[in-house]
Amino acid sequence: MAAAGQLSTAGMFANIFLGSRLRGRCGSFYGISALYRKDPTTFRQDLPKVFALLADKKIDPMVAKTFPLLEARKALELLATGTVEGKLVLFS
Repeated sequence: MAAAGQLSTAGMFANIFLGSRLRGRCGSFYGISALYRKDPTTFRQDLPKVFALLADKKIDPMVAKTFPLLEARKALELLATGTVEGKLVLFS
């Protein structure tokens, strides 16, 4: 990982663990990759819960940038730079 990518990652961790606490919030990680590959049933149960939390504004994901679906390549190129702090969102 390049130095800029490491700095971006360190900033993300600092924001989650320190910054969120200073704002009276508790940050945590929610990973879907390995766990859900083993058992997609859990994913199908959890995804509606995550969307409900989002709709109820109980979670507030950090969105770095949005892209039209047809510009997915640009989003991936930006992601590859290692400088993205937050999520990249594709929309149609």
